[in-house]
Amino acid sequence: MAKQKSNTKKEPLLPVSIEGSRSRSSNKAGRCASILLLSMPLVACSMILGTLYLLVYKMDITISEISISGALADYEPTWQILLLLCSGAFASFIVTISRSIQIGVYHQRNNSAFRGLRLINFIGAITNILAYVGFIILAIYPIDGKNKDYHIFGAYMYFGFMGLYSFFHVFLLWKQWQYSMFSKIIMTVVPVASVLCSVVFAIQQEDGYQYEWFAVALAAIFIGLFVILFLTDRCDDELEEFFCCKKRGPNSRK
Repeated sequence: MAKQKSNTKKEPLLPVSIEGSRSRSSNKAGRCASILLLSMPLVACSMILGTLYLLVYKMDITISEISISGALADYEPTWQILLLLCSGAFASFIVTISRSIQIGVYHQRNNSAFRGLRLINFIGAITNILAYVGFIILAIYPIDGKNKDYHIFGAYMYFGFMGLYSFFHVFLLWKQWQYSMFSKIIMTVVPVASVLCSVVFAIQQEDGYQYEWFAVALAAIFIGLFVILFLTDRCDDELEEFFCCKKRGPNSRK
């Protein structure tokens, strides 16, 4: 019994796909759903990074001289930026929900869940969703408009809730033993760096505009890196288990 527990909690050094995680994608519909889910982190990341690139490239600005809020207010046509941001936010919603379900079903399968862990998982998912709701709000209401307070409120939502989600996710990630040490380190360093950049920007304000850009870019990369977690332990399996109320034993994947 002790030996079995030890094997369960030993992480591989490098990412290794779990055997059997692709067995449910044998039919065409299953393969399409799998590809769609795996693409969501990359879509979310690309859309948000694409927004930042568009602001810098089209407006020919230097990130140390203007904030994202200022660039959003000056960009024309507005619908292009809103389309990219809303698409990225929607993809992030799907990634967040999928990751939360994956975590929950993992602990249910291994009988390792406890009430506090479920609560942290639920609150973490809600905070990240609210973060990107805030991102949409700050994009819709420009900083130089009559609804400036909504923009500021959205900015506080985004940076505040994103920081909380980073903390919750790092804690939950290190409670899962199927991921490699390399994956866990990368998925810890990137969100921590994003939070640190947002803190530096909050302190320096006008003198630290570049840190705001770095914080948002790193947060987008963090979402994009979820593809590593989904490839290691395929998220489409977890969604099927959750929505179809299926249950497997702790030894179903090794």
